[in-house]
Amino acid sequence: MESSSTPQYPIKNRKAKVTKDNTEGNNIMGVNKTILNTILFYIFFAQMVCAQHTAAEDVVTIGLLVNDDTSQAARNAAELAIHIANKDQGLNGKQFKVVTRSMEGPWGTGSKEAVNLVFKEKVWALLGSHDGRNAHLAEQVIAKTRVVFISAWASDPTLSQAYIPWFYNCVPNDIQQAEALVNEIVHVQKANTIAIVVQEDYDAKTALKYLEKQLMDKGGPKPLIQSFTQCLDHTGEFIGELRNKAVEALIILGNGEESWELMGVLRKNGVKLPFYGTIPLLGVRGLSRPERGGPSDLTVLYSGNWLKTNTLQSQHGAVGRDAISNAVAAYTFDAMNVLINAIKASGFDRDKIYGTMSKTDFEGVTGNVQFDKNGNRRSDLKLVKIAKEDTTSQKQ
Repeated sequence: MESSSTPQYPIKNRKAKVTKDNTEGNNIMGVNKTILNTILFYIFFAQMVCAQHTAAEDVVTIGLLVNDDTSQAARNAAELAIHIANKDQGLNGKQFKVVTRSMEGPWGTGSKEAVNLVFKEKVWALLGSHDGRNAHLAEQVIAKTRVVFISAWASDPTLSQAYIPWFYNCVPNDIQQAEALVNEIVHVQKANTIAIVVQEDYDAKTALKYLEKQLMDKGGPKPLIQSFTQCLDHTGEFIGELRNKAVEALIILGNGEESWELMGVLRKNGVKLPFYGTIPLLGVRGLSRPERGGPSDLTVLYSGNWLKTNTLQSQHGAVGRDAISNAVAAYTFDAMNVLINAIKASGFDRDKIYGTMSKTDFEGVTGNVQFDKNGNRRSDLKLVKIAKEDTTSQKQ
């Protein structure tokens, strides 16, 4: 009689099948455990990244680019602006921070440092307190990255003529400065002969180009032009030229202490004609009241009130001490405040900073700060005269 039961397998085959089934089950469990562990790892990693990103965004970093490691005035002013901003109770837990990088070194160092600030430090904006050549390097970086950049010292008009929407300038440019000087010297003082002494650097030579053009456009005289080096090395010859040509006004196009040294040499050698200078003339270390001990009969371009009253030093303790000591510091302080205000007005939204920057209307130590459609500062330049009795008088 045949059995209808299921076929019987040899014992060894059944054992083999069980072993195979267990192995496959273990493999599946192993694979699932690996996948699970991988998923858990990525979830944990993503949480960590999100936490770090959130923490990082609670600190709003602004990059400061300076010419070299000796640019202490700009550093002090930027840190003072940050210090004041972080006292604001309306920051919703956020804090501002400044990271400073020097652009000193071989040509191209400026671009590298700007890139590092954008991609490594994740800055919300860049502030430049440096010369025009380095400003152009920074501008090339923001053209690609779309990070807002404000210049607090370079006055080269071609910076805005590149028509990069993320560029702004806190300093009146060379065209605006030339217009103010030429109007005063040619049309108000009626000078018929003018001499210009120019420093041998990019910024001074750029300023000279626009000053010469303005003189030509406004019907002014063709100026006698001399370099700082030639003037100092051959002082007697230069003074002889001034007298032979009956020069009535001397314009100094230079930055900082060298300009003051030059004026001192000329005064000691009997040159009594009036001196005129652009904003860079006030970029001297420790210069909070330049009329004290400075050359007499000097008229300089100026804006705001930092030159006459420096109340910030006493208001903010150690952080504020000597923070607004010269024009470099004054314009850096205002530029940093412009960025801080724009970031706050954006609701701390990186994508909206450009829009809030363009609407800037800020009363700073250098006067009212507003920008035109190309990012140039709307000029409110004055002329301040430093007289022999160490008093100043301002002209609108």
